Amino acid sequence: MKLITLVENTSTGGTLKAEHGLSVLIESENSRVLFDTGQSDCIIHNAKTLNVNLQNIDKIVLSHGHYDHVGGLKYVLQYAKAPIIAHPEIFRKRYSKKGDKLRYIGIEDKSFFEHLGAYFEFSTKPQQVSKNIYTTGFVELKTDFEEVDKDFVFESNGQRIKDDVPDDLSLVLDLKEGLFVVFGCAHRGIINIINHCENTFNKKVIGFIGGTHLGPASKFQKEKTVETLKTMQQLKIIGPSHCTGIAMTCALANEFPDKIIYNNVGTVIDLGD
Repeated sequence: MKLITLVENTSTGGTLKAEHGLSVLIESENSRVLFDTGQSDCIIHNAKTLNVNLQNIDKIVLSHGHYDHVGGLKYVLQYAKAPIIAHPEIFRKRYSKKGDKLRYIGIEDKSFFEHLGAYFEFSTKPQQVSKNIYTTGFVELKTDFEEVDKDFVFESNGQRIKDDVPDDLSLVLDLKEGLFVVFGCAHRGIINIINHCENTFNKKVIGFIGGTHLGPASKFQKEKTVETLKTMQQLKIIGPSHCTGIAMTCALANEFPDKIIYNNVGTVIDLGD
């Protein structure tokens, strides 16, 4: 399998564009799966620059209902008419709340996308996307040091309620050597997600890329996450991106110099079979 990062906060250079968001194309012998779409039409520019034909996409998977992961979908739908896999809570009306200030961070409603030709497949359970590619489905919060961003709220019946982002899902690639995980933002915690994947598929996770949301996490969560990652001797690739932030990416690079991959726009990772 080959991973091509189409949208990320930084780029490998040239005419590629960067933005706060994420999109990764997973190519295998049997399928082409697009995971997230970034926040704007940046994905279209980068796909053309990287000679990626979006019309050949077989499936689209959305990690969760935040603008920086789904905002580019309305542009992608001008090219790709593939089925879209997501959690049913993806259309929550979401905000980031800091003091008295609210910032909308959600997406358009379901009918908006359906009007553009979108066809959604919703599930809370792990789903097979194509051969050897799966979604995690809903991931329970089990570790005692990982938590969802305290600033997240959503609107329900006129009330604003703490949003634990239950729709947060990741992609799992089932390789001969083990599992490889592609995170969206990992709002449910990267250790939680890794444990969930290993328990669900009965194999070890050998690597990951994507947003880890460790950038805004507490110092305690950051330290415990690094401490736990050090116990996972089977990990060969650590590819923090997007919401990991520069400082935490540097910290991970310092702790895991032989495993780190700087996953930016234009990065291509060949995972083999």
